[in-house]
Amino acid sequence: MLTGGMAKYDWGINNRRFDMNNPYEGAFDLKVNERVRVDFINDTTMWHPMHLHGHTFQLAGGGARKDTVIVRPKQTVSVEFDADNPGQWLTHCHNAYHAERGMMGVFSYIK
Repeated sequence: MLTGGMAKYDWGINNRRFDMNNPYEGAFDLKVNERVRVDFINDTTMWHPMHLHGHTFQLAGGGARKDTVIVRPKQTVSVEFDADNPGQWLTHCHNAYHAERGMMGVFSYIK
């Protein structure tokens, strides 16, 4: 869930602000080669272009491969990707001022 707002400037994912001093707290643990579905649920009144490092994804149900998708206010966008590139991969809002204030998370998996 994409959370936060302009009033307190408290952007986050699942009501958690990303902490650079503890980047793996709240990480999304994956398994190698699993098909992953991510539901970006935008609980805010702003647009969020959500980006995933290290992978490309498709909108659920098919379509072009991409690494960024716009999630409009109060909307949900579902994407799917294969966990075929082990590591620690950042996902974040591509509005830099949202990412810098906490709208980031980590997808984590190893071989």
